[in-house]
Amino acid sequence: TQFEVNRGLPAPLLLEHFEQVGRDWVIRADLRSLIDFRVHNLMDSWTDIPSCDIVLLRNVLIYFTVDVKAQILTRLRKDVLRPGGALFLGSSETTIKLDDSYEREKYERTVLYRAPTGVDSND
Repeated sequence: TQFEVNRGLPAPLLLEHFEQVGRDWVIRADLRSLIDFRVHNLMDSWTDIPSCDIVLLRNVLIYFTVDVKAQILTRLRKDVLRPGGALFLGSSETTIKLDDSYEREKYERTVLYRAPTGVDSND
């Protein structure tokens, strides 16, 4: 929706990567073809999840205990996110005190958590 794209997405990027369909905005077809969208139960096996540059896990961790949140973040870092990959969480979620290996970055009005790039990133 217009409300959603106005939450931290600069207008030039909106126009470059999205097209308006009715009242909604959708990712342009050429860009969408490069993206693998999946729904996954985080409590199931992770064997079918490929290495990723970006993971969107928005407003998901809030439903888990602290221990399970830490396990999920560590599994993401070790098994899914490529070194330097970006993890996007909901505005009320964080990696702090759960997996402090991630580097918090602020980009305009958005926060992302960068997976470590060093040789010890899988520790």
